This record gives sequence, structure tokens and C-alpha cells, in this order.
Amino acid sequence: MPPAPLPPELERFLAKPRPAVVGTLTADGRPVTTPCWYEWAEGGRLVLSMETGGRRHRNLQRDPRLSLTVLGDSWYDQVSLVARAVEFRPDPEYADIDRLSMHYLGEPYEDHSYDGTTVLAEVERWQIYGDPGGAARGLM
Repeated sequence: MPPAPLPPELERFLAKPRPAVVGTLTADGRPVTTPCWYEWAEGGRLVLSMETGGRRHRNLQRDPRLSLTVLGDSWYDQVSLVARAVEFRPDPEYADIDRLSMHYLGEPYEDHSYDGTTVLAEVERWQIYGDPGGAARGLM
């Protein structure tokens, strides 16, 4: 797996609202995965929103390692990222979850009883499978 930073072609791919699955580690070391929304932020960071105190949040607070697989137009075309959670911040005004919802759905997040935490993660390594969005040309 090449180290970060990612090539511009992959950053453009990741900037679009795409289906993704995040993987974290349970207390006994078992990997668990969950579909999620993400945002590609400046400087090679991921922005994720998760329920405060939920399983993913607890897992990352204990062990900040995570992986994120982002699917292209075909699920055979994907980018996998290995990252580390570096910041946890509350989102009491729903700014981050609303921004993610706007990115994916075009409207604010509808459940404002959601108690969310925003997680910023720094990408350390990446790998592609197939040809995500034509981004792989010249990378393999």
C-alpha cells in the first residue's frame, strides 16, 4: 500500500458522494464494518460522523485505527484507505452531519435528536482495486 498523500486523481474520486464502509476494531480485536457517509477534506483527512457512545465511536476512542473502503460506479472499482482518528469533536449544532447529509442527499440531516460526534482521521496509506472512476490510469 502506498503511503499518503494520494494522487490528485484519487482525491477527485473521493471528493464525490460515494458509498463507503468503515472498519474499526472491537475491544477483543475483532474487525467490524459499517456503511457510512464520509467527506474528503483538505490535507488528506476524512470526516466521519458517528453516534456519540455508539459502537464505532467507542471502538475508535479505544483504538484510533480505521479503514475506509469507497466504492466507484462498479463495486469492483474501489479505493481502500488506512487511517487514524486524530480528533473527536461534538456536533451539537448538527453542522457536520448536516454538511454530510447535504453532500449525499442534498438536504440537512432530518433527525435532529441525533447525538453525533465528528471524527477527523488522517489517511496513512491507500490502495486501489480495479479502476475507480478512471483514476487508476498511470497509478498501477
